[in-house]
Amino acid sequence: MNSCPPYRPLRGSQPPHFVDRPEVGQLDGQGALASVVAALANGPADPRTHRLLAGGPAMGKTALLRSAAAEVRHRLGWAVVFHSCRPKQRALGTVVVDVLAAMARQWPEHQALMGDAVLHPRLGDLARGARLAHPAGRGVVAVPRGVDGLAEASWAELRTVMHLAGRFASSIDRGLLVVVDDIDALVPGEAEAFGWLSRSVAGECLPVSLLLSCRPPLAERVARSGNFGATLWVSRLGPMGFDDVAEALSVPAAERGVVFAPEALELAHRSSGGLPVEVQRLGFGAWSAAAGPHLITVEDVASAARPPAGAAMAVAC
Repeated sequence: MNSCPPYRPLRGSQPPHFVDRPEVGQLDGQGALASVVAALANGPADPRTHRLLAGGPAMGKTALLRSAAAEVRHRLGWAVVFHSCRPKQRALGTVVVDVLAAMARQWPEHQALMGDAVLHPRLGDLARGARLAHPAGRGVVAVPRGVDGLAEASWAELRTVMHLAGRFASSIDRGLLVVVDDIDALVPGEAEAFGWLSRSVAGECLPVSLLLSCRPPLAERVARSGNFGATLWVSRLGPMGFDDVAEALSVPAAERGVVFAPEALELAHRSSGGLPVEVQRLGFGAWSAAAGPHLITVEDVASAARPPAGAAMAVAC
């Protein structure tokens, strides 16, 4: 076809059509995204309020987290922080700053009250810096990064800010969602710190939620822990089923008047192994290989699934 394929075969990228597939072992068929939003709508007493999403590489964790962040922000009116972890990174100070900035962006009508209600005396430099951007000279509008003393903010400071933010959010009938992607990339101890943070916030029954992601080894450790992981609901993402693969490929194509042959969808499911990134790669390749303007055939998918020329030779060497 002569048009750009409507698929994104890149790790960490948001697909053009998000498929809300169930988590592993769930019996009611509810999608993971729907489960996250429903839990937060139920209130902090729901045991799924703080969640650890586990899955291997290319399993679609980041796409789910981003979709959850958007849904919670728009449907529930919550302030949302999204933090992507990097290897050996310290994240506590960054999250402190991002929480305050997210609240200011989401609830501008409450900025006059927010500063005094949320900012802790320990964060005096942040309070002074944060007030500079408001046209009327009040409230918290833009929180500058690099404020002295915050880069190495302690767990206690983050806990304090989260509790104050939760109380303020409760007072306006809203909530705060903090999304932290790939927590197993953090320096030792910081992943556990977020587990302890969920326990601390849950103890006060605040409208604050932690939505974390990691690979299976850390999830297994959390599941066995009676301490830092006690309040984290562990959800596991497995491979996509046939219906999920068919939806992910067919919907973006149908929006452009293109149809996948049933045999092409079956081959895409088998060839991809249900990995979301591989599904996107096959969709991209099949679209590019298709000769007809309105139909993607099993031959097109087979062409996309075929290893590149020279791949076998490279492996043999």
